[in-house]
Amino acid sequence: MTKEQAHLFFPHSEGDDLEDLWEQRFFELKQYFLTHPPIRMVWMSRIKKMEKQYNAFLLLTNQEKPAEKTHTNLDVKTTFSEEFVTAFHQFHKQRNLHKTKLLQAQTCGALVNAIEDWLKTEFLYAEYWAVEESVQNELKVARSKEPDPMELLQDLKKTEILLDSPLIKTLKENYNILSENVKKEVKRLTLLAKV
Repeated sequence: MTKEQAHLFFPHSEGDDLEDLWEQRFFELKQYFLTHPPIRMVWMSRIKKMEKQYNAFLLLTNQEKPAEKTHTNLDVKTTFSEEFVTAFHQFHKQRNLHKTKLLQAQTCGALVNAIEDWLKTEFLYAEYWAVEESVQNELKVARSKEPDPMELLQDLKKTEILLDSPLIKTLKENYNILSENVKKEVKRLTLLAKV
């Protein structure tokens, strides 16, 4: 990357404190991840943009990229309970842990690791709920529009009573009799599991 390109990736005004500007942009990026639904393509695009900004910042400030460990937890799998209400709670607990890890990230590498771990959990949860026939359902869903978690939890508890079973297997076998809200969420997660 040339200095001219660096100015494009890391725009600033003359006299700006580039260290402060980078810290501000890094903080804003963390806020973005905390306030937007985790959609892999969108988040990875943000990460790539951040890495270009960071490299431009380093070039403009004549700094070397610090050696950071990146990790791959490909073997680590979150196993969700066979009971869907319990799995819902497990997932939200995991999501809160990911948010904490993201908040604690002080470097690009740590943020990338936090995001990748979080996206793995999101994908595993989407796979957990996936029901292929839900894709054929005419209900309109947006992958990026998550339902209110408390409302969904209430619907899941009602579903458990309706099915007379807490098992995800039973829920999937009875997709057609689920409430509209639960059907929509199953479809949304099924679509996310396909990405």
